[in-house]
Amino acid sequence: MGTIDDYAATYKVLITCVAARVPVILWGPPGQGKTSVIKQIATDQKRHLEVILASIREPQDFAGLPMLSNGVASLMPPDWAKRLSEVDNGILFTDEVNTAPPSVQAALLRVCLDKVAGDCHLGDDTSVIAAANPPEQAADGWDLAPPLANRFCHLNWDLPAEVVRDGLAGNWVSYSIPTPNPEKLQNALNAERAALSGFLASRPDLTTVLPKSASEQGRAFPTPRSWEMVAILSGWITACELSSGVRRIAVLGCVGPGPAAEYITYRENIDLPNPEEILANPNKFVMPNRMDKIYVVGASLMAAIRYKMTLDRWNAVGIVLERMASSGHPDLAVTFARDWIRERPEGATPEKSLLRSLVPLLTEAKMI
Repeated sequence: MGTIDDYAATYKVLITCVAARVPVILWGPPGQGKTSVIKQIATDQKRHLEVILASIREPQDFAGLPMLSNGVASLMPPDWAKRLSEVDNGILFTDEVNTAPPSVQAALLRVCLDKVAGDCHLGDDTSVIAAANPPEQAADGWDLAPPLANRFCHLNWDLPAEVVRDGLAGNWVSYSIPTPNPEKLQNALNAERAALSGFLASRPDLTTVLPKSASEQGRAFPTPRSWEMVAILSGWITACELSSGVRRIAVLGCVGPGPAAEYITYRENIDLPNPEEILANPNKFVMPNRMDKIYVVGASLMAAIRYKMTLDRWNAVGIVLERMASSGHPDLAVTFARDWIRERPEGATPEKSLLRSLVPLLTEAKMI
């Protein structure tokens, strides 16, 4: 049984997933209050909640029923999907997912990722939450199929004795996270994607790793999709100023223990400057020695100018790419220059007097 601190951190990851619209699944024995917590979150946030017991549903309850109208076939959505499509910020909670047969799990794929049931879109603001009992504790349970498992952030849900004690006394604990400033959130997301790009550039073997056993394939493992979830959740955690323990649980829930530990260690030791500081004074920037750090710098600068483009900011990136090319990393400079040229403001051209090393490379690559 976990501690109250572990429970608080897991709870905050859960509501971060809900806020960031990242699908999340709670794993825990029966009777751990998973459904009650979801109902409490929906009540606290004043959001419409649809609860579905996946184990007693048929595939058409998620994929829709075929219907012919005027010679055109369509998939008629279930009633719960129509209700969610008609409200803002709804929550879909599917319980007992791994006791649903494989055919039902397959029908859930599009619901969880694309938020589509039948031919009905549930709305981009809909949050998707699932719950499951470990197969050894479930009634006729299966391991999740890898395509479905890879669509979720996986959280182990376990009620500490203190939570149960206080709850039975009428004080069930709940937690909240702050609403991040939109600009602060975007900057955090940009920085996280840049750091993650540098990590995967140094560890490309971790981009996609399908576990060998069926039980491990039914939990978190790394793919481009789950790394994208890492970028989103970790960016939110930074913007909301949540603890490192919350980040650790979130990353673990997306890509599994080994890759999560490596990324967290990399992230905590990369020690890179703020891209806005580089854009303000590109000539004073000290180029890192490690190639992965240089890659992160380039990725973060490109993300920063995509978010806010001005001629001065575009030129500042050009100066950094010039220094990258002249310091022995022409391949990296050209890699980022492709996007830099593509993003240039109307009428802007590279300043040849400042870009002595980069312009010949761009000319040879037929980019200018």
